[in-house]
Parts: sequence; structure tokens; C-alpha cells
Amino acid sequence: MDGTGNKENGEAVRIDVEQPDGADIVRDEVWLICAVAKWVIIAIVTGLAVGLVAGGFLLALRWSMDKAAALGRFRHLLLFPGLFVSYFLVRLLAPQSAGHGTEAVIDAIHNRRRTVIDVKAVPVKIAATIATIASGGSVGIEGPCAQIGSGVSYVLGKIFDLDESDLKKIIICGIAAGFCAVFSTPVTGAIFAVEVLFVGQIFYDVLFPSLISGIVGYFTAAAMGAGHASGVTVTVPELGPWALASSLAAGIFFGVIAIADIEGIHLAKKAFARFGVTGWKRPLAGAVLLLAIGMLFGGDFLGLGSDAIWAMVAGDESLPLGFAVKIAAMGITLAAGGCGGEITPTFFIGASAGLLFAAVFGLDPSFCAALGVCSVLAASTNTPISGTLFAMELFGAQIAAFAGVACAVSYLVVGHRSLYPTQVLLSPKSRAFSIRRTERGERLVRRFDSISLRRIAKFYAERIISGIIERRRAK
Repeated sequence: MDGTGNKENGEAVRIDVEQPDGADIVRDEVWLICAVAKWVIIAIVTGLAVGLVAGGFLLALRWSMDKAAALGRFRHLLLFPGLFVSYFLVRLLAPQSAGHGTEAVIDAIHNRRRTVIDVKAVPVKIAATIATIASGGSVGIEGPCAQIGSGVSYVLGKIFDLDESDLKKIIICGIAAGFCAVFSTPVTGAIFAVEVLFVGQIFYDVLFPSLISGIVGYFTAAAMGAGHASGVTVTVPELGPWALASSLAAGIFFGVIAIADIEGIHLAKKAFARFGVTGWKRPLAGAVLLLAIGMLFGGDFLGLGSDAIWAMVAGDESLPLGFAVKIAAMGITLAAGGCGGEITPTFFIGASAGLLFAAVFGLDPSFCAALGVCSVLAASTNTPISGTLFAMELFGAQIAAFAGVACAVSYLVVGHRSLYPTQVLLSPKSRAFSIRRTERGERLVRRFDSISLRRIAKFYAERIISGIIERRRAK
């Protein structure tokens, strides 16, 4: 398969089918070295270009947020003009920029006919996101940076005259550079750009250039002063059965929180439609509701919320059900026509849920908040590897085992859901499901006529018994 998920030659081939002779070995190595050199150059150029644009966006956003903060307690009144500006910018200039944007980029990469990125949408996305976040809209910044990365890399791909397959690869490199500039985690951002495309499989032919591009993009943005590492130290317990069991239980809890995170956005949009909140009424109603949230629960639930996230990871107390308030704020912002990503609010949701989990079970709040950040990310975006690496890059390698368990469990618990509905499912998360090809395309189906505990127990009991019988016969 190539990096787009398509089989190029129809069938998989064993790596040891044919042993090459001396001349073929030299020729193969020359071709590999040339391919590596080609993609090192392309990835570096892409990382530099995307890092510059993404860094400029982050600095402009920071400046806008500082100006808004100077208004003091009146700053959230900017929600009215901010959401209106975002709504009309997107509606009039680039309707495809609506929402958080990452799902549109993923969809373009999965297009089997032709990969097309609307470059004109990038400046619209930047302006609309700045207007939304600076005024107090509860969204994140990874969506705009994904569109920046895809737009800049698409232009570079056309300049380099790349074919369709290589064009998809350079776009993925651009997304990696954008994510790395946002997360300030060069490895996680690059892996995330590859892992988020498909559920159940990673294509390694894109991994190397994505890492190069991501690292270059990260250092470019950091050199501009656009980086924002947390600098929070987390106390990690000793590795043992009780600590691992706690991580497993936390993974289950965070998986449920991720479901609420995903479904909350859909619920807010349905609520707006059900009550007839359409057109210009959307930003008006959204501003009123968000202003009410700010007055009732505090300003930490509005805007980007980065300071509140790292304060919670440091162990500071928060509203017991703060994650529910943040889910509502994010859903309202997007339903009202606000523009921005969903990852930064997801960090907030995970950290807040972690504090609640720690309070209920008497665990270290800082440790649980850190697990919440990475686990809810892993579950809501179907990226357990990236979630684990994210925890390691931010909080240290000693958290790896606990984060790995929590991320893997939450990834399974969330089921076949995602913040990005354009993700392609290549492998179901359980054998209770299968992918069937129909006239309308591929869809996920349940192996059971109805999902019930009795049928599930019978299914796995039969498998266990048959396995025992087969092993006895083999002896």
C-alpha cells in the first residue's frame, strides 16, 4: 500500500520472495538513497515554509489575545463582534473553512480521484480563528495550522511538479509541520499527522518525511518565539500492579469522557437547528450563551484556556464538572459559526476530568490530569500512539507505561467515533465488528444481530471453549 491507503499492486508481497544478487543490491540501495535525499530536501523546505506561516499565525493570535485581555472584565463582550466576523468571513469567502478544519484536510487526502486543497481558504481560516479565539470562543489552534500546513505544502507540491502519490505525501508533511508548531512536541506532531489519517493502521512510507518536516517546522516556529511548552513537572508513581490498575480504570473513564466530547459537538449543532437558530442568529445566540458561561463559571472556560490547562496539570483545583462546561462551550462556539480546532479544548476536558478522577479515588491530581490530557486526545482522535508519545514529550519518559495503558484502553472504549469523521477505518477495534462493502461504499457492521451482554458472552465463551478443545487435540 502507498501512503494514501490504496494497494498499488493488488496483493501483498512477502519481503523474502526473491533474494537479489550483488548488482541488484547496489541498484536498490542507490534508488533508496536517492529517494531519501529527495524527501529530506522536500521535507526541510516544507517544514521551513509551514513553520514560518504557522509561527506568524500563532504570534498574531497571541497579540490579539493580549489586546483583548487588556479590556479586563469587558473583554468577553467581544464575543458578539468576534463570532459575527468569523461567521460571515467563512460564509461569504470560504464556506469550506467552517468548523475546526482538520477533517476537511483529511478528506482531501483520502480523495482517490484527485487531491485538491483550496489555498484561498487558508487566510480566511486564519482570520476567522483569530476573531473567534481572541473574542473568547472556546476552540483550539490545531485546525488552522493543519490547513496552513496543507495549503502551503500543496502549493510547494505543484511547484515541484509532484505526481498524485507524492502530492499526498508532501501534504501530510505539511500537516505534520503545522501540528508540531502548535503542540511544541516535534515527535508527537509528526506521528499524529500520520496516525490520524486512518483508524487501525499507520503507513510508514510517510513517517520519515513527516518527522523531518515536523521537526523543522517546530524549530522554525520556536525560533520565531511562537512555541509554548508547558514546563509542568508531574509526579509519577512507581511502576506496580496498583498503579497500572489505576491507569486502566482511568482509561475506561477517559474513554467515556471522550465520547461525551465527540457527541457534545453534534448535540450542540442539533440543538441550534431544532430551536431554529440559523443564519445570523447563530453567532448572536452563541455569544449570549458563551457570555453566560463566562459569568456563571469563570473566564477560564472561554478562549484558548492554555493557562488553565497547565494549572490543572500542576494539580490546581478546578470545578468538579468543569469538563462538561468546556464541552458545552466548545460545542456552542462551533455551532454558532466560530472557527478553530478541537484539540486544545480536548486537553482542557481531559485535564479537568483527570482532577475529578483523582478526587474520587484519592490519587495524585497532577498525575491523573496528565493522564487525562493524553488519554482523551488518544480516544477522541483514535491516536493511541500519539497520545502516549505526547505524554512522554510533555511529562517525561517515566509516565510512558501508565500513559500507554490509559491511551490504549480509552481508544478502545470510545468505539468507532472520532472528532474527525473523515478518518478512514481500515481495521475495526473488535472482532465483533466487520467492514463490508456495499453499493454505497464501505460501512461498519456488527457481527451480532443485536448487541447484548448475553450474546457477547456466548460469542466469546464459544471461542474460548473451541480454543481449549483444539489445543487438547493438538497434544
